[in-house]
Amino acid sequence: MKIRIAVIAVLLVACLAGAGLVLARERDSQATVSSQQLIAEALAGEDGKEVVAQTYVFPAGAVLPWHIHPNAHEIAYIIEGTLTFEREGEQPIEIKAGEADYLPPNVVHRGMNKTDKPVKLFVVRIKPKDQPLVEEVPAPQ
Repeated sequence: MKIRIAVIAVLLVACLAGAGLVLARERDSQATVSSQQLIAEALAGEDGKEVVAQTYVFPAGAVLPWHIHPNAHEIAYIIEGTLTFEREGEQPIEIKAGEADYLPPNVVHRGMNKTDKPVKLFVVRIKPKDQPLVEEVPAPQ
């Protein structure tokens, strides 16, 4: 029981540390993205992996820094609004309420809200337990 509590505590600290990026923003953006972690649990049958589910709110004008999710798969579902999603080397795409997107591991990307209304989304990531949720990276050239 003590080991389980220790493991849960370590997971929570790691996820909270990784969530710091979400509270960050591009230098020219005045809006801050907020997040709420819903779950962080070991992935059944996959030693060394966990599933993390979160909700995010992007206020109007919010822009996240360029980042990756180290060795993590990401599935995002837009609950409300339209999110502009940029991936390195690709044209930006708009994901609207009711739509979903899959992001493979280690893809350099960022999200932004170019509208005048908030964007709300639900995100599930499957990631290695021993790696951070997010890692900020330099902007692509």
